[in-house]
Amino acid sequence: MSALRSQSTPHRLLLTAVLLLSFPMALAAPSDLPRATSPEAEGIDPKALAELVRGAEASQSSGLVILKNGKLVGEWTFGSASSRIEAMSVTKSIASMAILKLLGDGKIPSLDEPVHHYFPEWNQGRKKDITLRHLLNHTSGLQSAPTTEEIYRSPDFVKLALAAELTEAPGTQLRYNNKAVNLLAAIVQKVSGQRLDRYMAQALFKPLGITDFTWTLDGAGNPHVMSGLQLHPRDLAKLGQLMLDEGMWQGRRVLAAEWVKQAVARQEGVASDSGLLWWPMPAWMKLTVDDALLMSWKKAGMPEALIQEVSALKGKTFPDKPSFFAALQALRPDGSLIPLLQKEKQARDVRLASIELGPIIGFNGNGWLGQFLVVIPEQRLVAVRMYAPKDETSQPKPGGVTDFGDFMSRVLTLSQASARSAEQVR
Repeated sequence: MSALRSQSTPHRLLLTAVLLLSFPMALAAPSDLPRATSPEAEGIDPKALAELVRGAEASQSSGLVILKNGKLVGEWTFGSASSRIEAMSVTKSIASMAILKLLGDGKIPSLDEPVHHYFPEWNQGRKKDITLRHLLNHTSGLQSAPTTEEIYRSPDFVKLALAAELTEAPGTQLRYNNKAVNLLAAIVQKVSGQRLDRYMAQALFKPLGITDFTWTLDGAGNPHVMSGLQLHPRDLAKLGQLMLDEGMWQGRRVLAAEWVKQAVARQEGVASDSGLLWWPMPAWMKLTVDDALLMSWKKAGMPEALIQEVSALKGKTFPDKPSFFAALQALRPDGSLIPLLQKEKQARDVRLASIELGPIIGFNGNGWLGQFLVVIPEQRLVAVRMYAPKDETSQPKPGGVTDFGDFMSRVLTLSQASARSAEQVR
């Protein structure tokens, strides 16, 4: 993470003080989100929150929302009015909620239902073994390039996914797959009779008071699932609160609790790092480049020059994936290293880092350029950070300061500060 903007600038300190000490004068809360009287009243350390706000401002965030105990602790838009922001891959997590709703309503019988029930042309060969679960936990085996250029060139994202070859047998490897998830839009429409965005509007967004959103369509009229949902940060936070409360919204059952629990839990076998388009979140993470990793690359046939380049990170420890990728980005500022490594990773079935994980304490949805929805159930905490480029020609490269790469680790610190505060009260 790059250095934060100087804390000695007087107007920045004054802005932070006003935001933290005069909460009743902050942005007006939506009527369906009760306001916290202060951070302390909900067990949040104001100093930890101040650091989070400063980090959000320094990383040029467009929106930051913190909910605690179902109450709005704070909402910041950093000098601009709240606006719809592209959620990037957090769209996947939100779209998965349509499947959870249909499962809870009995319209989809099982996560293990074969996808060929919806696409009969797949009832042959190895594709007949692909299930809905495989689409939701990135184990379908469908071919997918590390980048999305092929998908965006296609006039029909669904047909493109249906025509994809298999890289491996379904259920045998976890490979992040932007192409495969786009099939979910067609499945929702086949089951519900409504286009995904319209189904979400009625079945999930309306009960939460979410009305101002847009959803990008492909040339054939299919809503994107790999990304494409634009909504206000506070509305994204509401969806996080719905998941935190296991499908309840202010006394009303919106999603079935059993399916929410399954969606955010670690999956079994090769998908143990994944939920169902949600990502289980450990209390801590350590990513390293060590001798064992480099040796596995060498055995897999990774180019020696690439191994030598990345070995510059040996001995360093990174607390999360964004900070690790930021370090990779710094090795080759032109942005060419990460796509090359991802291509080699997929081709040779290797990890990009040695990873050690702590116990699971929450879950998140995250996306390109630092879009985050973080939920810590034990602390009753929801945190959202969103970033919108100023214009289409000025989109920063991944791994830059605007990614706010340590946002999730800062949120964990905030929740840990909350726990310490609550313990002192007892």
